[in-house]
Amino acid sequence: MAENTSPAASNTIPFPTLTILYLPAEAESIIEEVSQKYYNITVEECHGFFHGGLRRKYNKITIWSQGIDSLWFNAIIARTKELAGVEFVPIVSGGIMYSV
Repeated sequence: MAENTSPAASNTIPFPTLTILYLPAEAESIIEEVSQKYYNITVEECHGFFHGGLRRKYNKITIWSQGIDSLWFNAIIARTKELAGVEFVPIVSGGIMYSV
């Protein structure tokens, strides 16, 4: 098999994935855990109506990475639910918003 040595193939920049977590303010301590695992993040304070349609404070964490460790991510979701006393956490992944 011939190796592709074209300039376009060698200069390809892999595009990171974008994952957004909407953490209730009560789970703010999770932000530190996320920042230790993934360095390319932003955090914004916002308000949302995700849980029961009531206005609530959230921290919107945007993670840019080549992929999220699924076991770690599931543990973060479980801790968020426990700290905030909620049954689900809204996330955006692959351009789709859903609740876990």
